[in-house]
Amino acid sequence: MNTKNLRFRDFPRDAKNYILMHTFGSPLMIGEYAVIMYLFMTGYVILEVGILYTIVNIIVAIGPFVVGKLIDKALSAKITMASIYLLEAVSYFILFFAVGPYASLILLTGLTVMKFGTIFYPIYPTYEHYAYPEDIRERAFLYHIMVPEYVQIVAFPAFGFVLSYIFPWADAYRYLFLLLCIGDLLMVIYVLRRITNIKEATFVIEVRKKNKFKIPKSFFSLFFIEICLALGDALITTIVLAYFVLIVLKETFFVLMLLEVINSAVTILLGNFLKDKKIKSRVWLVGGVLLFIAGQSMFIFAVYMDNIIPVFVAILFLTSGNVLWFPVHKSMIYKTIPEEKRGVFFGSMSTTYRTIGIFIPFISTFLISIYMYLPFIVAMVLYLTSVIGYIKITKQGTISV
Repeated sequence: MNTKNLRFRDFPRDAKNYILMHTFGSPLMIGEYAVIMYLFMTGYVILEVGILYTIVNIIVAIGPFVVGKLIDKALSAKITMASIYLLEAVSYFILFFAVGPYASLILLTGLTVMKFGTIFYPIYPTYEHYAYPEDIRERAFLYHIMVPEYVQIVAFPAFGFVLSYIFPWADAYRYLFLLLCIGDLLMVIYVLRRITNIKEATFVIEVRKKNKFKIPKSFFSLFFIEICLALGDALITTIVLAYFVLIVLKETFFVLMLLEVINSAVTILLGNFLKDKKIKSRVWLVGGVLLFIAGQSMFIFAVYMDNIIPVFVAILFLTSGNVLWFPVHKSMIYKTIPEEKRGVFFGSMSTTYRTIGIFIPFISTFLISIYMYLPFIVAMVLYLTSVIGYIKITKQGTISV
């Protein structure tokens, strides 16, 4: 198939419906920012927020064990994805009641239920492998990150304007939680009606096979790069970004949402520019991560200048880097992992990320509490290590790019 001029309408039905699921659900992602804003408005300081999220992570760490005991077979893609949205709906409904003397306990409960849904996230890359055929995979991933931004670029600033200038009160965020609950329930209906169960794409709850999975040698290098990238990204959490904009630079929630507009606009414009271009794997990979490093340096510059403009530039760099890096890196991962082990593998990777990420909220908020530049400096070092790794494995030919 000639993929150079491939359009969204030309994708297989499963691929289109899956990308549209992420598109329709993209406005709901504002909830992550809204919860943090609500915490700041109700008196939480940055380190307390980090501790709260770390406690949630510790509680959810036992989640796979609990799920494994309750369900002793693989779940279909449709049921797994619907469960994620359902758990999120329940969590927002709980957060709506987070007022009064028991607000902290309610917040902890709601956030725990929401985080519990992340246990099922391995279904996404597993489903993508089968919904995005290999001959169109890199193009599909480009549309995957681009199409949802068309909705998000409108929804986020609209929510931000209303919550900053029309209803700038903490209670308004509680009613937003209720609205998000309804949105998630609608997404459950979409998943059940539009997402097709692909036989091979299942979420494996518990693996009983005794045969060991031998990872190809080339993957160890990618695994190391993945960990560095994941840690670099994780250090600049939504908590840190919100604190940076709202507390350090003293901007509004609307300005925070404008950063998402920059993210969406760059994704759309750059994605449309690149979709008909020949993919240059090594250039896109290394160039993308170098842009990540440039983005982190802009955050440091913003503190030095006490100005929001470098933050907008930082988001421009980070988003551009992601548009370049994401399609090629994801495609390389799929080429490396044996096809028959995809579901088990992505479950294992998710467990690894979750284990590493348990204390990330505390670590990132602690770092920014003791020295404003620290999380950005550490992230730059991790990204630089990834660049060196990419250059090494592509020059040696240990992976196909």
